[in-house]
Amino acid sequence: MGNGDLQRKEIVRAMQPMFSDAAWRLRHLYYIKTAAAEVILFKPNWVQEKILDEMWYQNVILKSRRLGCTTLIVLFMLDACLHNSNVRAGIIADTDAKAMEIFRDKVLFAYDRLPQAMRQARSKVVDSAHTLEFDNGSSIHAGTSVRGLAMQYLLVSELGTIAAENPAKADEIRTGAFNTLQAEQFLFVESTAKGREGLFYELVEIARQDQAMKRGLTNFALKFHFYGWFLDDACVLPAEQARSITLTKEDQVYFAKVEKQMEIDLTDEQKAWYVEKRRTQKDEMKAEFPSTPDEPFEVSGESRVFRHEMMKVRTEGRILQRIPIVPNIPVNMFFDIGGASTRVGADKMAIWFHQRVGPENRLIRYYENSGYGLEHYVNYVRSHGYLLGKFYLPHDAAHKRLTTRDAGKSVEDMFYEMGLRGTDVVVVEQVENKWHDGIGSTRAFLATCLFDEGNCDQGIKRLEGYKKTWNEQLACWRDEPAHDDASHGADALETGARGYNPPATTARPKSGGRRRNWRTT
Repeated sequence: MGNGDLQRKEIVRAMQPMFSDAAWRLRHLYYIKTAAAEVILFKPNWVQEKILDEMWYQNVILKSRRLGCTTLIVLFMLDACLHNSNVRAGIIADTDAKAMEIFRDKVLFAYDRLPQAMRQARSKVVDSAHTLEFDNGSSIHAGTSVRGLAMQYLLVSELGTIAAENPAKADEIRTGAFNTLQAEQFLFVESTAKGREGLFYELVEIARQDQAMKRGLTNFALKFHFYGWFLDDACVLPAEQARSITLTKEDQVYFAKVEKQMEIDLTDEQKAWYVEKRRTQKDEMKAEFPSTPDEPFEVSGESRVFRHEMMKVRTEGRILQRIPIVPNIPVNMFFDIGGASTRVGADKMAIWFHQRVGPENRLIRYYENSGYGLEHYVNYVRSHGYLLGKFYLPHDAAHKRLTTRDAGKSVEDMFYEMGLRGTDVVVVEQVENKWHDGIGSTRAFLATCLFDEGNCDQGIKRLEGYKKTWNEQLACWRDEPAHDDASHGADALETGARGYNPPATTARPKSGGRRRNWRTT
């Protein structure tokens, strides 16, 4: 054994009493670079202290920007690699450039500024653009994938973005990276939200359901963490500037709801910061700087087709806990038809149930399913006992089928065979330009829509999840909708938006009672 090896062993032995406590090491050894490009000794802020205190083996973190969650988790994993043998840690980011940035600015930056004695005691044997490996057999790797690598510590950063832009990559993370972790090993999934669909949304829902049920956490259970913008000490305006910001009545109502739900008291300076920040963030404010765990999923990124319309639906309070059925007004059905057939095993079908009351288009129920024949859906419609209006079908409902059983029949023909009169069925003509004419009609229709939250929850998710197609070559979103689960619900509403013509005068409730006005509730 050489003198260098003996010296290194002596250093490690001397360091043991002082550095045996991981909590102490995190607070005294690592340097970071701040957003202002200052180099400072890392001292956990109180959000980071909260994460350390509440950490579980499997963690899903929904957060606001700039709270330092990624920095803490990276240092936690680096520390585990430095002080334990044969540990493998991985960082997955949404892009290779982002992965390299995290690796360079957080992992390497912290290691290179450790005390010289520590770097001598735990030297690098591999140092590349994506991987840092130490002489104790431990390593930390960053990239867009950790395929083929068994991990004991794994951070997935911005999974919401990954799932929204590349669902196949999200599925690879779910089935590959997640499954490399064993009991009592650590998973951190952290992200801002990108709509009410995708792997990140699913994980948040699973964790929140367990939290709501107060279910005991197993080693593989996901623990939910939420950290809102108000936890950031920087999210305030100076008092003299705050006094120049006027809060509207809507602002006051909003902050009161947040304070009640989150059991906090917001200062005038915090409220003023939020209102001022919202001027530039607009629709993205609730996704980038959420106040509650629910609201970041109410908005969508630039890929979402109806993000502005659905945000307006929510901000104007047009999603109601319950919309009463008006008995004397017909209920119309707006359909999207997959491979509709009389046989079992047909493709997915979606239906919106609609009443027109005064100037309001009330969407009182949504239903979708697959694997059933057409009769199932007609029976479902009839089972609610509504005064039935018209069945609005997309243009392909008039196409003749080529299957053996239904040869020569269209969906329109099948409806007639089930006892619906011709005047009850409206086949809506195909548009020449889907984006401008079809989606444009739906956007205009949504401006007058109210939704029954309980009966339309899945349909609302479909509208908020309806997204554009990603252009791999140009790396941008195309003005062309993606065909996925969300498209069925959106296409069904488009059928109604283009086909339904409100009567010149619409019947009013017979009771003569005061109709609930969403604009004042």
